[in-house]
Amino acid sequence: MQIPSIFIVDRNPIHNSLIKYHLNINKFSQVQNFPNGQECLYRIEKNMVPDIIITDYDIGNYTGFDFLRKVKDSCPEASVIYFSSSADPVLAMKLLESGASDFIVKTSKLETGISELLKNLRYILKEANHI
Repeated sequence: MQIPSIFIVDRNPIHNSLIKYHLNINKFSQVQNFPNGQECLYRIEKNMVPDIIITDYDIGNYTGFDFLRKVKDSCPEASVIYFSSSADPVLAMKLLESGASDFIVKTSKLETGISELLKNLRYILKEANHI
């Protein structure tokens, strides 16, 4: 069984750290944080290809669609999960149609959203035979 590599991209340092913390306590040990899409894409260009990218829609340098396209061009096998404050169902549907693996809404209680994120992350990894 391969340990999945996970990148987190979120401009909010508290959200970024909390997501990583929850992943670590749930036995996901290969987790890297990035404050913006540009740094994440730089790492991918340097052959640090993740299995999963967890990202907010608003990551500064890129729109969610631009970031998704660049990720899929560089590493099409990576799953991209949007963990966003936006509850727009049309946006979510368009991202999923464009190749995102999931779209989870951050709720006012971040722990609730993170629980949903962990559940869906396990499902995606199971489907990809990582766990």
